[in-house]
Amino acid sequence: MPTPSKDSSKQPLLSADEIHQLAGLVADHTIIAILETRASVADLEVALIYARGEGDYVDRLGHPLSGKAAQVADILAKDELYAPNEER
Repeated sequence: MPTPSKDSSKQPLLSADEIHQLAGLVADHTIIAILETRASVADLEVALIYARGEGDYVDRLGHPLSGKAAQVADILAKDELYAPNEER
């Protein structure tokens, strides 16, 4: 499972276009919130794995999110595109 680097501050920050390319058609407020975290592409990629529910559930439990990836995953979970089915 990919993990964000220890120092994501040295990685290029995300752009709105990159967020759309990777995350799909999320709402504008979601993009703004993600940009405000100053997350990297790697942070977004890891957050998307969790938001999409990909991978083995046990594996995800063994690798809890932290830092910017966790912030981005929380933001994505509130977006209509990634909200759990019971919230739609």
